[in-house]
Amino acid sequence: MKKIFFPAVLAFVSQMAFSQYLIVGKDSISVKDYMKENKYGLETAGPDKSVNSTVEFLLLQQLAQEKKADTMNYFANAVNQRMSELKEQKFYPKTIVEPILQDFVNSNKTETQVLLFLKEKKADDKTDYKALYNQVKAGKMTMEDFLSKNSKPEASKPFFVKPGMLDYELYQQMKNVPVNSYTTFIEKPNVVGFAKVVATRPSLGYMVFGVLTVPNDANYETTKAKIYKELESGKKFQTVVKEFGSTEDEKNSGGAVMGSPILPDEVYSALKGQPKDFYTKTPILFGDKYFIFNIYNIEPYMLTDKNRSFFQKEMLSTSYGEELTSKLVDWLKTQDKFVETPDFVELKKSYQAYLNPKNPKAVLFSYGAKKVTHEDLKKAIDAQYKNLEQMPTSQWSDLLDYQAKQFMIGVYSSNFENLPEIKPEVDELKKNLYSEYIFSEYLKNEVKNNPKLYTDYYNENKAKFIWEKRAESRAAVISDPKLVKEIEKEIKDPKKWEALKTKFKNQVNDKNQVLVHFEEGKIPESSDIFKKNNVPFKKGTFTTQISNRDVVIAIDGLLPEQQMTQVEAQEDMTDAVTEKLLQKTIADQRAKTKVDIQPAFMAELKKNFKK
Repeated sequence: MKKIFFPAVLAFVSQMAFSQYLIVGKDSISVKDYMKENKYGLETAGPDKSVNSTVEFLLLQQLAQEKKADTMNYFANAVNQRMSELKEQKFYPKTIVEPILQDFVNSNKTETQVLLFLKEKKADDKTDYKALYNQVKAGKMTMEDFLSKNSKPEASKPFFVKPGMLDYELYQQMKNVPVNSYTTFIEKPNVVGFAKVVATRPSLGYMVFGVLTVPNDANYETTKAKIYKELESGKKFQTVVKEFGSTEDEKNSGGAVMGSPILPDEVYSALKGQPKDFYTKTPILFGDKYFIFNIYNIEPYMLTDKNRSFFQKEMLSTSYGEELTSKLVDWLKTQDKFVETPDFVELKKSYQAYLNPKNPKAVLFSYGAKKVTHEDLKKAIDAQYKNLEQMPTSQWSDLLDYQAKQFMIGVYSSNFENLPEIKPEVDELKKNLYSEYIFSEYLKNEVKNNPKLYTDYYNENKAKFIWEKRAESRAAVISDPKLVKEIEKEIKDPKKWEALKTKFKNQVNDKNQVLVHFEEGKIPESSDIFKKNNVPFKKGTFTTQISNRDVVIAIDGLLPEQQMTQVEAQEDMTDAVTEKLLQKTIADQRAKTKVDIQPAFMAELKKNFKK
């Protein structure tokens, strides 16, 4: 018996475990996930009500999908906006982006002045630059002499650099070598170069500043005096630029210069240590114009939760972004398998191999389940590049490797929405948008386009739409107590009503309050004016106070209870008509959808949540 009974029990337990599901059409949820996601509802409403609410929610979600709500502009725009935000925040895994971002921000605290030699190495250039580099480094030739003979004249002048302005690898050397020292010699297939560090200076922070240009002409002194008079009076720099700017762009932008560029020495010295809203007290001459500078904002180079996104955007637009992409590719290779085929290795040998492949349909490389054939690669390359036959063989292989890396990033990007840490956020947004469609679009339009819904509801519920007893009344709300007697006398006669309103039209008291405000209409017997303000529900003229204002009210007649017309009841019916349509919509959707609340699912809920 034991040999038969034990497997039977095991099979029963297994069946129970796999029957703990709520299934609504194409959606299903296990009891374990349901308890985790709906703990509050289960505790407050109990299992039965909570599950019923979930079923109705899923039915409406599926209806929204059937109606293709996700193809509507507002839906697509909201999803795209959120995806853009998520990619900005989470496209690069934190373990990859954090060290590079920290380095970018910390490195920006210092500006490095360099003399730089960087040259494209052409096939016919036989100069031994490495030997010349060794002479410079050994002190047998100055950097300036070397540059004057081997580079353009302007290269002999030192300039300041910030992180990301130059090649990442070269900059990493620049920032770490001492002043008056040299980087190593860089020799790549198409470029040679090295740099000498001349000096360093502290960065002023990420500065957004404005410039007001003043022509250096006969009117300069007069214009300058006017500008500084306005600034010294306390006017905002942006306002002054609007008046005195020399171009329309300058006037419209407040002269703002974004991106915190490297500042010339004169400007650097003038702005060093100055706070936000400081402006230079003396214009600085460059060329044929004088410049007045103003600090709009300074963001210190220090990472915080508030500026992290901003500095990451700045970093991605520099060569640091290329380094980050390279690190991402390395990381992607650890997440999914990247394979290069022998055909791809052969193709990388020369452009001719690319032009004359042995098998145009051969798979060249793959990442995960995605594959790229020679035809795919050729289509991508031909769309991006021209005159490839002129490319040195040494660069050809790098180009194909670059294409493979871009392919990997493209696969990752297209699947980004489905990543475990991203999908729940996107799904939650879509759920909210589907619900918004049902309540803000579908039900609203169904009610609007089916007036019979109102007629049917009105005819079925006439007893709900009864006017209670009402008073036909005219009222004057008075700001000046001296006018109460006069208005009491005039308001008694309905024939004098229009004249009375005309007399006080547009008049205000010394506090700029309307002197007398007039109202008229039908007031229900249950209104506060009768229940709380001691005005009797009968014909006559009465005086009371509401919110410290004198109110004179004339009741011209009393109306008995009356049946509202459908038009009069329309506004009061809208919520009820919509609710009735909602319940019918849920019932219709349930009738055509498989809803399976498995017994074991409910049993598990009721075991853990009692109501």
